[in-house]
Formats: sequence, structure tokens, C-alpha cells
Amino acid sequence: MNHLYLIGLPASGKTTLGRQLAAYYGRGFLDLDHRIVADAGQPIPEIFAAEGEDGFRQREAAALAAVAAHPGRPLVVATGGGTPCFFDNLAVLHASGFVLWLEVPLRELRRRLLRRNQAATRPLLAATATAATPQEAVNEWLTRTLEARAGFYSQAQLRHPGGPAAEVAAALEAAGFQP
Repeated sequence: MNHLYLIGLPASGKTTLGRQLAAYYGRGFLDLDHRIVADAGQPIPEIFAAEGEDGFRQREAAALAAVAAHPGRPLVVATGGGTPCFFDNLAVLHASGFVLWLEVPLRELRRRLLRRNQAATRPLLAATATAATPQEAVNEWLTRTLEARAGFYSQAQLRHPGGPAAEVAAALEAAGFQP
């Protein structure tokens, strides 16, 4: 299987670019978080409230394993920000496809999260914010989260800041991705 997996922090553009790359390559697209929501029959904040992060991560690992084992055509898959960091998910990603880390600067991620008012809808961000202002809280959370996840993200076959699908596709192919 040769799926293309997009990993990175929240708001890095995994879903947006993933859809564009799927169209560019003529592949199907899957947002892993949407798969988890569909399987659970409830939104992610409700999964976190009922099962905690551990329950969510178990669901996430099961959804990833099902996608990786899917016998159909290769997909472009937008993973959740923490997907590669738990269980053996990183090994599953590498065994079933090519991994692209969307390495977007923190200041841009902060701008996106604040502009879209996404901080309140992301359970981990909402639960850990301790700073006085929303800007400080988002910046603090992004910095801590990147520090915790960078070791996993850095194992991707390609790091790229994102951009137009054709530009990212050229970088992917130069790094050895076989469309």
C-alpha cells in the first residue's frame, strides 16, 4: 500500500492540503478524525469527555490500523496532530505509506487557530491553557506540543511548510514518493 499520510500540529493544513493533493494525484481523501467521529457516532470533544485522551487515542490507533490495512486504492490521509505519537502508529504509517510532515511556523499556526477561534473546539488546547490571554495560551500550548511531538514528526520522509499542491507534489516526488 502506498498511502500518503500528512502529519503535523493542529492548523498546519493537513486536511486542506490533503484534499488538494488527493485531487492532484487522483486519489481518495480521508480525514482520520472524521473517520473516528463516524465510527464513534459522536464528536471528538464528546469522546474526550466520555473516554479521556486514552480512549480517544485507542480509537485513533484502531482507525489508523483499519485505514492502513484497507485493500482499496491508495489514499491521501490527513492524520490527527497526535496520531504518530502514540502506540505503534508511526510504524503503521511508515509500513503502509509515505509520511509528510507539514512543518508550519508556530506564528502561522497561532494566527490560524486564533483567526478561526479553534482553540475552544480542540480538547487538548482548551484543557491545558493556563495563560492570561488567548494569544498567550495558544502560543504556550503550541510550543509545548511541538516540543513533545517533534521527535515523532521528524521521522517523516519529508518535511515541508505546505503551499500549493503542485509545489508540495514536486517536493514529495523529489523525496521519493511514488504517486
